[in-house]
Amino acid sequence: MTQRLSQPVNVNVLIGNTDWAWPQAVEQIFRPCGINALVANTSDEMVRVIDNNKIHLALLDMAFDELTGIQTLEIIRKHDRLLPCILLARHIDQRLLSEALRLNAFSVMSKPVEISRLREQLNRLFLKYYASNMFADKV
Repeated sequence: MTQRLSQPVNVNVLIGNTDWAWPQAVEQIFRPCGINALVANTSDEMVRVIDNNKIHLALLDMAFDELTGIQTLEIIRKHDRLLPCILLARHIDQRLLSEALRLNAFSVMSKPVEISRLREQLNRLFLKYYASNMFADKV
């Protein structure tokens, strides 16, 4: 896949708010890098954020909102076909992986997420899509 952008200057990451401490944990990774973590509480709010901001990555939880992460990703794809997304799930099976592949998710990660593994995925994603090594020294 070709790059979406050149190296981003002001990076915005969209995070689906869940009933666990995920947004706060991820913010610990992003804040030192100068990355803006935008938290959405519902899928409708997520779409509004995407429509009104330049988003570089969406982190979706399968237990998000009243919809699953896959359903939310389907909605996102109607608004942004190329937005890189990482999907988080407690149980990963062949059906979930097939759906994630169909919707062009960058990766699917098991919950609870190990922060070091997330950093590795972020490094791979930003190198691939943005030719940016902003996470290279963090892995």
